Amino acid sequence: MSKAPRLILSNNKPIKGVLVDISGTLHIGDQAIPGAIDACRKLFQYNKNQHNLEVLFLTNTSKVSSETLLHQLREMGFDESCIPNRDVIVTSINATRQYLLTNGLRPYCLVEDDLVEKDFQGVEMDDPNCVLVGLAPSKFCYDKLNVAFRLLSKLKEQKEATLLDDDATGEDKPSLIAIHRAKYYRDSDHQLSLGPGGFITLLEQTAGVPAHVIGKPSHLFYHAALSSLGLDPANVVMVGDDVVGDVNGALGAGLGGAILVQTGKYIKGDELGNKTDGIKPTLTLPSFADAVDCIC
Repeated sequence: MSKAPRLILSNNKPIKGVLVDISGTLHIGDQAIPGAIDACRKLFQYNKNQHNLEVLFLTNTSKVSSETLLHQLREMGFDESCIPNRDVIVTSINATRQYLLTNGLRPYCLVEDDLVEKDFQGVEMDDPNCVLVGLAPSKFCYDKLNVAFRLLSKLKEQKEATLLDDDATGEDKPSLIAIHRAKYYRDSDHQLSLGPGGFITLLEQTAGVPAHVIGKPSHLFYHAALSSLGLDPANVVMVGDDVVGDVNGALGAGLGGAILVQTGKYIKGDELGNKTDGIKPTLTLPSFADAVDCIC
């Protein structure tokens, strides 16, 4: 068996932090990807052995709440030695909740009920002034999408009328909020399934409004995660299966490296840069376990 290549960050910076995607990188459906559990354990053990390697799991998962996600990971075998607690999981859901509260936004939700009940406490939803979209298979039907379209159209008309008022003041807040806009993901049957991206594009084009994206590949999302670690982006590597969200997003945010793993939503040729305007991963490896071998 050949030895794994050693990861070298840009400008030969030392690796001080690792950001790890979850769905498609650690698991597919309710099954852990082979080697992922031991690899997670190896990362945290490496940190305990005085290597000062910070680890965060950075995920766009928006189909279930953070609480349900951790429970599902525990059921798959990711115990406390692999993923110590919820504090090491940074989700685009939590970032979205904070954004809504900070900006006084009251969403009409195209997200699953589990998220609304557990992860959006304190967010007002009466008299909505925006539309929120996540991965919500049970909500992507004509009636609910049409309600969202009509609300966006109404809000756009109100905004345009306000702009005609010479005395109008106030901040221009987005009316369409996307937790993320992934086009597809690897489902539990190991086939690709539609993500929220196509539905977000539908609403953008029909209502004529742009979406504000919270999660990966947003540079702000990456910077918020790095800020919690107190690390220079150049000392951090991202590991994930999504060449757009994980690789292009991370490198665009200034991270020192990005490893693309050939699991989950990976499609042959993703590493060639055709989907990312020529941006290519630092390394492309078969799995998360291989990636950890390059880091530790």
